[in-house]
Amino acid sequence: MIWYTESINEIVRTFDSDIDQGLTAEAITRSGAQYGINQLPKEKQSSALLILLEQINNPIIYILLIAAVLTAFLADPADSIVIFAVVIINTLIGYYQENKAEAAMRALKDLTSPTARTIRHGTQMTLPSTELVCGDIVLVESGTKIPADIRLIDAQDLVIDESMLTGESLHVRKRPDAPVADGAALGDRLNMLYSGTVVQRGRGRGIVVAVGVQSELGKITKTIVEAEDAISPLQLRLARFGKKLSISIGIAIGVMFLAGWLQGNSLLQMFLTSVGLAVSAIPEGLPVSVTVALSIGVYSMAKKNAIIRKLAAVETLGSTTVICTDKTGTLTENAMTVTRIVAGSRHYEVSGLGYDRRGSITSAGAPIDTLDPHSALGRTLCIGALCTESRLEFSGDDGVLIGDPTEGALLASAAKGGCHAATLQKSTPVLAVRPFESELQYMAVTVRDGERTLLFIKGSIERILNMCDSMQTEPGVQALDRRTIERDAETLSAQALRVIAFAWKEIPEGQDIFDDSLYQSCTFSGLQGMYDPPREEAREAIAECKRAGIKVIMITGDHRHTAKAIAEQLKLDDEQIDVLTGADLDAMSDKRLRALSDMTEVYARVSPMHKLRIVHELQRRKHIVTMTGDGVNDAPALKAANIGVAMGAGTDVAKEASSMVVLDNNFASIAAAVRYGRVIFENLRHIILFILSTSFGGVLTLTASILAGMPLPLLPAQLLWINLVTDGISTFPLAYEKEHGNLMHRPPRPVNAGLVPKDMMFTIVFAGIIMMLGTLGVYQWALNTYGYTGLTPDLQGFPLEKARTMAFVTLALFQIWNVHNSRSLHSSIFEIGPFANKPLLIVMFVSLTLQVMAIHLPGLNDLLRVSPLSLQEWIICIGTSMSIVLLIELRKFLARRWAPAGAAIKA
Repeated sequence: MIWYTESINEIVRTFDSDIDQGLTAEAITRSGAQYGINQLPKEKQSSALLILLEQINNPIIYILLIAAVLTAFLADPADSIVIFAVVIINTLIGYYQENKAEAAMRALKDLTSPTARTIRHGTQMTLPSTELVCGDIVLVESGTKIPADIRLIDAQDLVIDESMLTGESLHVRKRPDAPVADGAALGDRLNMLYSGTVVQRGRGRGIVVAVGVQSELGKITKTIVEAEDAISPLQLRLARFGKKLSISIGIAIGVMFLAGWLQGNSLLQMFLTSVGLAVSAIPEGLPVSVTVALSIGVYSMAKKNAIIRKLAAVETLGSTTVICTDKTGTLTENAMTVTRIVAGSRHYEVSGLGYDRRGSITSAGAPIDTLDPHSALGRTLCIGALCTESRLEFSGDDGVLIGDPTEGALLASAAKGGCHAATLQKSTPVLAVRPFESELQYMAVTVRDGERTLLFIKGSIERILNMCDSMQTEPGVQALDRRTIERDAETLSAQALRVIAFAWKEIPEGQDIFDDSLYQSCTFSGLQGMYDPPREEAREAIAECKRAGIKVIMITGDHRHTAKAIAEQLKLDDEQIDVLTGADLDAMSDKRLRALSDMTEVYARVSPMHKLRIVHELQRRKHIVTMTGDGVNDAPALKAANIGVAMGAGTDVAKEASSMVVLDNNFASIAAAVRYGRVIFENLRHIILFILSTSFGGVLTLTASILAGMPLPLLPAQLLWINLVTDGISTFPLAYEKEHGNLMHRPPRPVNAGLVPKDMMFTIVFAGIIMMLGTLGVYQWALNTYGYTGLTPDLQGFPLEKARTMAFVTLALFQIWNVHNSRSLHSSIFEIGPFANKPLLIVMFVSLTLQVMAIHLPGLNDLLRVSPLSLQEWIICIGTSMSIVLLIELRKFLARRWAPAGAAIKA
């Protein structure tokens, strides 16, 4: 049954209820059993153990755990402890993030009303809202949070704030007898009250028609419960990378193990070597480095009013191809503002935004210095200031609205003209009020003006003109020129302005304001046009997004013409703005919507399910979708999108369903976050470049030494020291690297783009070969110099230990210098500034200090099985390792020189 089209009598019969007496005890039991209870559905929660296990469900972590177990069996607990520590740290960080995922449902439940006033078996009572059933007769009044979906029976000046459900900033006046068409949008169902919305003023009575999961709020909750979080591009890339790395390491270890065994080495020796290769090949610092890089991005973005709730969202922002954004408060100021006035046949411009007194009224560029309250302009402003049930409270020039946004805009425009409501109400007191009613389309007050009683009226242009036979002009009152006024109103409407008309009339003292005969032969005074203006900074942010290859789509509950006009002002598209409405979406198939999604910039008059459908169809077009929102209605789409961005002034539901919260409600902050996301991904690539090139250098060094029949040049403990302590801490400063070039002038990365492109892989291999040749060259020199004869290490321990020490130092220094090379894949370190990254310089100093301590500090050098080096030996190691800087700089120079003409060299 469609509740908003059925008659009240039919609905009452359906639920076996009574308008005056309510439900009987038997009917309550039957209704609860048949239609359910008034509770929101609960999301299935993951156990703490399952969340922990999910954190280690990663190929890289698997390899680390295997390596830790193997080293433990070799009675080398130091290596195992360090590897296990890395796994535990990474797991705990992920657990902390994932453990907060259940908060969205708790926030949704907080929106439901805790109690409800109802009539049962003839008695009015208050009971918990969870006990309501379909058929209950419910009473609501100002301040009431609607406890369930209700069909109105009767109402007195009932105005509802539905913004949290529909996204529309304007309050809605409800009326029981309003005709509603089948398929009407939520915001157009004037005879319905919806769970979670709030009564702004008035009172009403209605019958409950939907509870719990069947209510509109319940449907949204159910959608959130069933929705799966989108997988981030970073998760996809790391998963692919982990699988490839696992296969590569397995093959390398197998080849090396077989080659060594065929050469006559013992199984125990080859087992030890395999463990060493595994430790060298696995980038132990990668999970922690990625987490740290993302965390640094979170900190940087927080300073720009963007709070990240899920770490992977930082990088995903950089892959965004479409931003779906709400209009009100994100692209616009979220404050109705009068910008045009037509009075006395003159046109006026009003400056300033929102409800502040800052601004002025001008005509043809000339300011209005003095205002005659009896002129057409003065009368129009005074009517707007007095014919109201709202008020503005000022602190200096800053106004805070208490009441309806439309009335707030009229109060602000009057204040800019010098007609302050508080002052007017003393000199021209209001005697009686006829509240606005949707069916009448006007509001009226009577006021005392000296010895006269005046009737002030505001309302729709059609209704006000039908009341008038004269108009106020500069020379005085003259016959009504209806055509001119309608033309002026059309001009304002074409600018996406909401038009309010004003009229007045002198009436006999004591005349009843509800006497309909009063509303004729009135004098028309003027028009005011208002709208929610677009943010200035949003225009620039949208232009930047377009340069970056990101499509911006406006999804709003507002009307088609209003949304299109705002989109044109914001220049969402340089050519034509295409608009689809919720009704259009209902009439088209998913396939048709998918085809139109790339060509549509604006979706107007949409419902929560429409928003979710739009996001899904964009994702089926392989888009990475960032969805912004602030209301309950946005929560399903926020969760389904690759990135959900909630507004700081939005509901807890929206925030908890999102990946990011923008504190200043500003679209420009979202564009800035996208830029940060791109910078962070570039830095992640720099980190991966550094880690893989150093790990590959270790792999080549060990593999080449085995194939060449050399003794193992590095022990597992030494490799772990290099990988986790030396190059491990060196990765963190790469996350602080500034943007090289303008990343917002590049198109988004394809979602299937790998973490390691071809030119980056070449650099990794090239750097690895340099490290291998340099390390083994120093190692062989030391073996020859100190007389290693090929006997067992027990007989020739000193020369082998000295050679291993020099190989250990050389490889460590290679990696310390290589961190500078990794700051950019193509740009010279001299171009980007060798001293620009201060944290990197500090960490390099710390790494060098730790390396010196590892060689010369008693106890530590015993643990690592190394011996002190002389100055000459240090010079040899340093000189050899510094070659990597010169050779990588040469590669970058040749790559830039040989790049095709016009090709962009990326950072």
